[in-house]
Amino acid sequence: MSSFLLKNIQINDLNSSLHGQLGDLGVQDGVIKAFGIDVNEAEYQHIIEFSGCYLSPAFVDLRCNSSDPGYEYRETNQTLASSAFAGGFSQVAVLPNSLPCRQSKGDIENLKHQSQHLPVQLLPIGAICTDLKSDDLTEMYDMKQHGAVAFSNANYAIANIGTMSRALQYSKTFDGLLYSFCQETDLTQGAYVAEGPIAVSLGLKGMPQMSEYLMVQRDIELADYHQCKLHFSKISTEKSVELIRQAKAQGIAVTCDVAVMNLALTDETIMDFDSHLKLNPPLRQANDVKALWEGLRDGTIDAICSDHHPQDIERKQLEFEYAAFGAISIQIAYSIAVEGRNRFCPQLSDDVLLSKFNQGPRAVLGLSPCTIAEGQKAEFTIINPQHQTILTRRNNRSKSENTYYMDKPLPNFIEATFNGLHHVFNKNN
Repeated sequence: MSSFLLKNIQINDLNSSLHGQLGDLGVQDGVIKAFGIDVNEAEYQHIIEFSGCYLSPAFVDLRCNSSDPGYEYRETNQTLASSAFAGGFSQVAVLPNSLPCRQSKGDIENLKHQSQHLPVQLLPIGAICTDLKSDDLTEMYDMKQHGAVAFSNANYAIANIGTMSRALQYSKTFDGLLYSFCQETDLTQGAYVAEGPIAVSLGLKGMPQMSEYLMVQRDIELADYHQCKLHFSKISTEKSVELIRQAKAQGIAVTCDVAVMNLALTDETIMDFDSHLKLNPPLRQANDVKALWEGLRDGTIDAICSDHHPQDIERKQLEFEYAAFGAISIQIAYSIAVEGRNRFCPQLSDDVLLSKFNQGPRAVLGLSPCTIAEGQKAEFTIINPQHQTILTRRNNRSKSENTYYMDKPLPNFIEATFNGLHHVFNKNN
């Protein structure tokens, strides 16, 4: 087995007694064996200098759109794992929007089996409703017993309040976690961008903030009424943040995440009709983005998700109106977040930002914490704040290329990711 000595690296892990310390970290057979300033170099096969870099628990993604099975020409589980690993992730929660939909215990077991030999653990999310769009509930209990970490209707909101109420009651019986994607579709029909001056100037119908926060308010009331937990996925508006902040203050068991693209860009970016920026929820106005960052700062928002959504060229190289929603992002998610932080919330520390990628998502899903300590599994990512990331068609690990950030420099660079016996060293740009 390979062994590595990572020299002159700083530990960034708020849960570790090593937090803030600078030294050499030794890894043998996928386990952290030593840390200090006098580690014996002779015991290690590979000695690598990481001066100026810091080491953090590996990232966990709460939301990644599924392309396998059914849409393997966009992304396979193998290319997804490769992209995620290069981006610093060791675990990725995969939505059920494959073809066929992931809605049975067999589907859950299949994804877990396929994940066994991948560098990244794919965490199955089961469907709440049959085929995602009906009002018939799936056998969520069976899926939970076979490894589903949560349940979601992916990019479809549950419009029927009775269906959502029954789903919450059902999930409470086995401590299941439901994802709520909040969008009142009667208010967004035929809309592709955020409602506001930009939409008006472009002559496009806008998605109002109200289409999101009305459903956030509805589902908070349901979670409170049934006294069960609920996760809000991909919130994007100022009022949604405030409603969730109030709910948490009242002791209602809700958590939430935000998609990384909604933290870095505003609706002004779509003036060029770049279809790579056709997203759902849409890019919103600066006040919304600033509110999202404030929610991250004060703990209202628990995690940042990639919402990695591969699309083939035929679905993206179209007029903005006809293009599909979604962008790839998992390989550069952390750098996008740093870019957004530097622009909208420079006072937010690296410690807090990293926690929204590692410990925050783990807490939402009830996963075991990941700690940097001797004797623990080597599950970490190494970040170089002095170098930039540039995603190119050559180093892109995804099968798809639908991103606004292709060939654009971003701050910080993921030097390496370790996950037990798996490791990857990225080439500097």
